[in-house]
Amino acid sequence: MSTTEIYGFKADGYAEFIGETQNAWRGAMAVWTALEEKYLGLLPSSIDANHSYSRLMSVFNTEKDTQAIWDLARDERLTDSERIVLKSTFDYQLFESKDVDKVVSAYKTFDADANCDTTLKEQAEIIEQNKDQYIAFGFNQTSVNSAFWTEDRNTCECEYCEHCKEDYYNINTESDHFYLSVDIDEEKKP
Repeated sequence: MSTTEIYGFKADGYAEFIGETQNAWRGAMAVWTALEEKYLGLLPSSIDANHSYSRLMSVFNTEKDTQAIWDLARDERLTDSERIVLKSTFDYQLFESKDVDKVVSAYKTFDADANCDTTLKEQAEIIEQNKDQYIAFGFNQTSVNSAFWTEDRNTCECEYCEHCKEDYYNINTESDHFYLSVDIDEEKKP
């Protein structure tokens, strides 16, 4: 079964796998679908007037359709919790340890308010258990793809060694990542 993988970044900047939640469909996909249904509505079927479909699960899926979901991150209708949760699902998105309490609160609020079954509460527990050990946190939203923070960068043949660590993504020396802004009020200023 697929998982949502959670990574911590030590003070030296290197990524480290710290936990996972089962069934990646209950992670980012559940968040995206819940927000799509709440703010965009499902798309009407051109075949059957009694059915509609998600932008994410359609054979007619286009970049424009899915972009509408990602664009919700800037939509003022979203609650602060919804915005934080949505942004945390984006590739290469990290949040700093100083923001753990806000992110965990957003995850728990979203999980309680959303009309769907998510792993957000489980993810929050893993992050809370590790908050004092890392300077930042990030995700691989589905184990079906490669783990861009660690495994797909590993050139070593072993399970894990100090050499492997040198291959892992380093937030102190690399720049493909970006940080989640949890200060929504600051974000809204012109």
